[in-house]
Amino acid sequence: MISDSRRMARRVFGLGIVLAAGMLAAACGSPAGSASGSGGASGAGSSGGSIQVGAEVDVTGSYSTFGAQSLQGVQAGVYAVNAAGGVLSGRKLNIDVADSASDPVDAVPPAHKLVDVNHIAFQDGLAGAEAQAVDSIYTAAKVPFMMPGGDTFYDSNTNPYIWRLSPSDSQLGVAMALWAHHQGYTRAAALFRTGDVAQAIVPVVEKEFKKLGGTITSTQIIQPDLSDYSSEVSKLTSGKPQVIFSEMDPPTEAVVFKNLQAAGVNNLPTIGTDDMVSDSMLKAIGVPTAMKLMTNVEAGVYNSPAAAVFAKAVAGATHKPIQAGAQNTYDGVVIAALAMDAAHSAAGAALNAEIPKITAPGGTVVYSYAQGKADLAAGKHITYIGASGPFYFDKYHNVFGPFIVVRATPAGKYNTILQFTASQLKAATSG
Repeated sequence: MISDSRRMARRVFGLGIVLAAGMLAAACGSPAGSASGSGGASGAGSSGGSIQVGAEVDVTGSYSTFGAQSLQGVQAGVYAVNAAGGVLSGRKLNIDVADSASDPVDAVPPAHKLVDVNHIAFQDGLAGAEAQAVDSIYTAAKVPFMMPGGDTFYDSNTNPYIWRLSPSDSQLGVAMALWAHHQGYTRAAALFRTGDVAQAIVPVVEKEFKKLGGTITSTQIIQPDLSDYSSEVSKLTSGKPQVIFSEMDPPTEAVVFKNLQAAGVNNLPTIGTDDMVSDSMLKAIGVPTAMKLMTNVEAGVYNSPAAAVFAKAVAGATHKPIQAGAQNTYDGVVIAALAMDAAHSAAGAALNAEIPKITAPGGTVVYSYAQGKADLAAGKHITYIGASGPFYFDKYHNVFGPFIVVRATPAGKYNTILQFTASQLKAATSG
């Protein structure tokens, strides 16, 4: 069954950079798959001219917010590469934006156009059901597919051209259970909205929490956006849990909290997912309630100089606030560009072969495209550490944490209160 998950790991910067949601930033290239700038005819494999970058994203439809995040990262990555002089002795990158319309069927024609007409060098920015619908199109053309979603569908990926830029949802579930255990909770309930997130995360949370010695007292999967959940809340609280694992949209969470209060349950904390970290959630339940009762687990940043480089690139490319998760697709562009320089080629198969080499541990650590480009030119073996962390890809082309726990502040922002390292997540996942 095709999953419809679009979870992009949101990274909160320890350097004080605020991740703010925003409207879809203006595209660097032309919309709907047309070539941007002056380089549309040159193609990826030609010896001169610009190189086309595919940005098939959810411009419209129900996942347009995710698309805006993805596109901002691609724009920032292209800006950073071009500001450093481009790839392969001066070739600039141009973005071809294509709208998947948040639909697997609608995603297919734009993918064909990007491959067959625009001749892109790589694709960056699509996840979920749309990614699953079109990844074979890019693979058949030997176009590397940089994927920013946490879809568990790709946990055992064997496609050599797919590279996942953010940790799996399954790791998120492990981190949620670790946080509950860290706080000393031994009895927990699960309350999730219907959909693939519940299918992917709930079993992981329950398995890990039980492995840590905890008990799941009740699991309720509810239809979102109803006006009352009294029955489900009654079942949820009957086992006297100490905490609730949850993922809800803001209107649903607001109703759940009201039903809990009506039932006289006023102090039951919630451990939420990254999708519940938003201004709209704080408005729905109120900042004081969020501060008192809710913590959230999300993918964390590897604290490095790459964060500041990324922030500068976003400012230069879009003049907009940083959107949550944009650093994943930014890193995707930088990785692909450095791979081109390492391969001395923009051909898909050549740059794809270099991706694991320029990200593997053991090389000279670099935090930007400019730094990596210079070190490659000097004949050095490099290890790129990005704004969203190291990319030590495993055999499935997946990466591990870190994950952080955040809590709302009186100012309506979020502070990090704990971090689980990539090593901790990998050990727990493998255990």
